[in-house]
Amino acid sequence: MPDPTTHPAPAHDTSHEHVGVMRRVYAIVLILVVLFVSGRAIQYLIVNLLVPYSPPEQITRIPSRLTEEVWKTKPDRFLGSMLAENPRAPLSHYHQIQGWFQPDPVNDCTRSGCHGPMPHSNRKETRAFLNMHATSLHCGVCHMESATEPLPLAWYNLRTGRKTEAPALLQAYGWLISEEGQAQLAEPTYQFQQRLIKLLSKAADQAAGDPTIRRLAEAVAGPRFSSPTFTGIVQTVLERLPSHFRGEYGAKLALLDERGNPLLGHPNTEATVQRFLDLRDELSPTAQVELLAKVHPQRRPDTLRCSDCHTRDSTMITLGTVGYPPERILTLQEGWIYTAIEHNKAGRPLYLPGFVAPRDEEGAATNPDLEVVPAPEP
Repeated sequence: MPDPTTHPAPAHDTSHEHVGVMRRVYAIVLILVVLFVSGRAIQYLIVNLLVPYSPPEQITRIPSRLTEEVWKTKPDRFLGSMLAENPRAPLSHYHQIQGWFQPDPVNDCTRSGCHGPMPHSNRKETRAFLNMHATSLHCGVCHMESATEPLPLAWYNLRTGRKTEAPALLQAYGWLISEEGQAQLAEPTYQFQQRLIKLLSKAADQAAGDPTIRRLAEAVAGPRFSSPTFTGIVQTVLERLPSHFRGEYGAKLALLDERGNPLLGHPNTEATVQRFLDLRDELSPTAQVELLAKVHPQRRPDTLRCSDCHTRDSTMITLGTVGYPPERILTLQEGWIYTAIEHNKAGRPLYLPGFVAPRDEEGAATNPDLEVVPAPEP
């Protein structure tokens, strides 16, 4: 039986201890916050004001020259080059790059280590125009022999090397300027709008996510298809698409081999190429020439010239069979700039500023006031 004089111990109250712990934690956190803020303030007052900032990334990430490594790098690696609507050129150039050079890792001519992505460098008078072709053509189109004419051409995917359909950019442009597209634009439907959005979105993806093409797709998706605003946007799209026709396809044209596959290099020459790369510094000039002939067994004796393809009566290529719309073909066939290039290569005068204007049969500009600039010495 319990002792009635004994009192039970009072219950232990822990609420005050919890409050005390919370106060200590709060104080510690407050002290840490004060120390952090004080440290940043001291850093700003002492370090940042005494030590100058390094150049901002928007400047330092713009490449200084168009080197081979720059061409192989995606433009979004260079933050400064993507700040404008069109990627900015390296600082050593005064102009903008309207379309970035898309890497072509499946091109055997360049990935072998023999040639760079901009292989034409000997003549400064023509190299820019020749290298521009590398944005949409494989080297073999101009430099490899073909048993048939017109040349058997097809598009190949720059990632897989496999034959693919015509780029979505050309498909969108060709459809919009066709009679069918113009008729549908006169009375646009929801299906018309969705088809155009799909083509432009695909074109942006093929152009490595080009923000300008992406914005065109977003602009088309904005208004209602039956509104006048929509029709005006489509007309703007039609005007701007040609500015993306230089290397923003995600594909290139190549010759086809006897099995109908893209010919991305001289066949069965891997071992010979490696031998040349290993021994080229030790070989005599004569031995180099002999080995290079084995490296390029299908090389054309004479490389194609501008006029072989860029004339109305050319039988060398039929661009219509690979998805080029008639209006684009006409532009490529009648560009007077090709005549100017041929004149320059031949050492004939180049007429400025109207070198893209029509000329008479003797090659003289029809405008007698044009300045005459002699072609540079080769």
